[in-house]
Amino acid sequence: MLAALILVALAWPAPLVRGQPALPPAHAYSFGERTIEQTWRPRRDSARSMPYRVEGIIAIPEGDGPFPLILIFHSAHGGCPPDASITELVLERWPCKPSEERRNNAGLAYLARALAARGYVAIVPNLNAVYAAAYGSVGPELQRYPAVLEAHLSSLVAANRRRVETFDVSLVGKLDFSRIGILAHGHGALLAMQSARARQGRPRAGSADANGPLAAVLLVAPLYSLEGDADVPLGVILPACDGIAPDLNGQGYYEDARLARNRKHFAASVYLIGATYNAFNEVAPQDEPQTPSPVAGCPASDARLSPQRQRDFLARYAPDFFDATMQAPHSAPNSAPASRAGLNLLDPAPVSLYDLPVRTALAPSAAQRAIVVQPRTRDDLGFNGFGGYALRGDTSHLDFCEYRQPCMRWAIQPGNPSQVRFSWTDPAGAKWTLPLGETPADLSAFSSLHLRIVLDPTDYLNAHHEPVTLTLTLTDAAGRSAGTQLGSATTPALAYPPGEANRQAWGWIGHAYLASVRVRLTEFTGVDLTRVQTLEISVASGRSGSVLIADVEFLRIALAQRGDRLGMHHAPAK
Repeated sequence: MLAALILVALAWPAPLVRGQPALPPAHAYSFGERTIEQTWRPRRDSARSMPYRVEGIIAIPEGDGPFPLILIFHSAHGGCPPDASITELVLERWPCKPSEERRNNAGLAYLARALAARGYVAIVPNLNAVYAAAYGSVGPELQRYPAVLEAHLSSLVAANRRRVETFDVSLVGKLDFSRIGILAHGHGALLAMQSARARQGRPRAGSADANGPLAAVLLVAPLYSLEGDADVPLGVILPACDGIAPDLNGQGYYEDARLARNRKHFAASVYLIGATYNAFNEVAPQDEPQTPSPVAGCPASDARLSPQRQRDFLARYAPDFFDATMQAPHSAPNSAPASRAGLNLLDPAPVSLYDLPVRTALAPSAAQRAIVVQPRTRDDLGFNGFGGYALRGDTSHLDFCEYRQPCMRWAIQPGNPSQVRFSWTDPAGAKWTLPLGETPADLSAFSSLHLRIVLDPTDYLNAHHEPVTLTLTLTDAAGRSAGTQLGSATTPALAYPPGEANRQAWGWIGHAYLASVRVRLTEFTGVDLTRVQTLEISVASGRSGSVLIADVEFLRIALAQRGDRLGMHHAPAK
């Protein structure tokens, strides 16, 4: 049965979208058996040398190349059957016969083909040995992974130099090792980020090796590690109905990136409503467990995306993401791939991508951000990034929420970002005034005002379940003011989030995702943007309320004129 699934995945001839040309084929390859030396085990331990097969799937674009390389890492879905002889732990019988092994990499062959159609050589190595609960180890993926990756990359380097029959097609001159990206699903995120950190700061690779820094990383339903950020273009996709990691802790990769000082590259996050963890992989079990406290609506099958729609989304998003970060270095920041993927700073933050509902967050490079409020300590509720001292109205209140600590009273908040709770008992006079320094600020080089926001569904001040409307106002040194309103019609994050009280656990069922809002500064008509005195956030709705706010900042794209992709790859402005 497993072998049949592999053949279906590799031979699938239909295009992703009706009417489009057929995608390039995916080819299986194998370089035979090797061993992983588990040096962390005793020398005479029979489990020290672990056998595995160097095998995978590759898809290659038409043409001569050279093409960028995308490595696609599958997650840990179980490879070989359980070892019935061991009762203490749930371990695998490794190695098992090829006919018995679930080839989890085959479930991502559709992504390799979609990327090949856009000009990438895409390889999906079989990583079952890396994840296997076998040979005396449980959870050893970060220790086993480097040797397995090196085996695949060295084979690619050799095939790029000379004809290697194992790949079934010629790769001579096809690979551009100076542009390597990784797309990783689930547990694969741990491997991808380990590589990104290890390669950071290395010189750019040439055609002779594949050891240079990564050009981009896209994490899908990632599991989070506290090891730290890597300064590469980063994308995170969170499936709202994730049954494996229901708290969506992988959002922590985005939160680490947005807090990193002097970061040179952007980070993006997509909260995909109705998506599940396993459905991104065609051969993974599709009956993934429901969360202990399920997200509102997710237990109902009609509330979840069909696996095919979910995979179609990823097959469209991934090529656009890598096009926006790895292709022509002089592409404009408002290029079509960037806009389609929600990565264009000039566009409003999207509420849908590829016809599916989403919430998104986008943090550009540090040099493009003039931060007003990005709370790291309680003191940041007073003095802001421009040096002004914040004021609040008599009926409003500000609370600081520390990074990685729950801010909401019960709800699950992906990533637990550092943020501010802005609440009020009476909307009349409820405001948060942020003076932009002792002297007026020149914002003429900036394109938009950005903040991340979500209504707090657990605060008793929102017990009416009504949406919130906020007004953003800029005032210049001459006293001229202009404002724009944010309401639930244009900013879904200000609507009451889907969810309900969990009375059995005295908690909340649901997510509260901090979504980006971008307002073009041209909307503040009549204000002299060269001499802006204050930014004010006030309440325009008629009830009490509470919202969570982070990353109040002004964004600019002008540095893109220097030839930087997306306006997001550059050194700080002088």
